[in-house]
Amino acid sequence: MTAKADVLKSLDHSWNELRSAVESVSEDEMLAPGVTEQWSVKDLLGHIAFWANRAANTLTEVSAGRGDQVPGTESQAETDDWNAREAVARKDKTLAELRSEWERAHEAARAALEKFPEDKLDEPFKERTVVFSFGADTFAHYQEHAFQIKQWLRQTETTEA
Repeated sequence: MTAKADVLKSLDHSWNELRSAVESVSEDEMLAPGVTEQWSVKDLLGHIAFWANRAANTLTEVSAGRGDQVPGTESQAETDDWNAREAVARKDKTLAELRSEWERAHEAARAALEKFPEDKLDEPFKERTVVFSFGADTFAHYQEHAFQIKQWLRQTETTEA
């Protein structure tokens, strides 16, 4: 059985790593494309916020017995479509707005996890488990993008030197 305390620890650790990476980026660098293909750190904040909010919603719906009503993606192409749609929806938001959304989304995901019944973490959900889905949308996702930001910063420093 998965312990909620372990999941919270993973979430907090990966959030701190991501936040540290984001905080190491200057305001001007936040807007520069190229962190992931054409996306900037600003774009990533909105992207990460979308998935963290989705994770919070998933836990809320599963806890209420409505997990079957949570939309999911069946393929990488569908996930890419969701990502593109959400990027367009946030395109005109300011950096301050996206940073705030990013922080609120993480807090919503953390709060939903704290309220979620520990004995339901290992229940099946969309051909996986609830905890796997939550982790994919939060801590694993945070780690992926923290790594990309750090790598991009190293490449930027190398090309500017």
